[in-house]
Amino acid sequence: MKGNVQHITTAPRCVVLIATSTARARKQWTQALEGMCTVLVVAERDSLDRSLGDLKPDILLLDLALPRLGDLEGVLALRDMSPATKIVLFARSPSVKEGLSLLRAGAWGYCEKAIDPRHLKKAVLMLQKGEVWVKRNLVPHLIGELARLTSHRLKDSAIGDTRLASLTPREREVVSLIGEGASNKEIASRLLMTEHTVKAHLTAIFRKLNLSGRVQLALLVQSARS
Repeated sequence: MKGNVQHITTAPRCVVLIATSTARARKQWTQALEGMCTVLVVAERDSLDRSLGDLKPDILLLDLALPRLGDLEGVLALRDMSPATKIVLFARSPSVKEGLSLLRAGAWGYCEKAIDPRHLKKAVLMLQKGEVWVKRNLVPHLIGELARLTSHRLKDSAIGDTRLASLTPREREVVSLIGEGASNKEIASRLLMTEHTVKAHLTAIFRKLNLSGRVQLALLVQSARS
């Protein structure tokens, strides 16, 4: 039923949350995964937020055409709700530029919405093993991106150390947890502060480091640690 979570089938290995407003996709994706994992289905953004926050599924199969998703910022917000959830994104017409952008933001997969059910099943199995799932035409670009990051790692590390040194001790604690993938709620709990205070610290950190958001901050932290 639209707006509600549907418990389709149960199995102990993996919990997969499907989020798409397209009935045909919901049916095909669900049938493809029957018998191999627990499958939950939502068709609206509000239901997605509730389910992701409450259930913390292992994998989220997310249709980029879901109403009110909000493109990249929406994906980042969902990742913040459940950092451990591996997000696979589906586009009607996948593009290299969009795919690289979403993978940099923390997605574990990116492919066409009209995916073959056999490939969807394989994708879930690959994610369970800790591997990503992308279209073949993205692979050379990902390799190039990895090479670029590697070549600049030492330089970025030195720059990152200098920039992070400008932060207060409390701000550095927040930054360290961002580097571990912690959400605002988790940071508040571990540092014994409110989420409002965490957001205030992040605003100050972004301003001091001249960063646009937590993805750039996480990348800076990882470079500084390398």
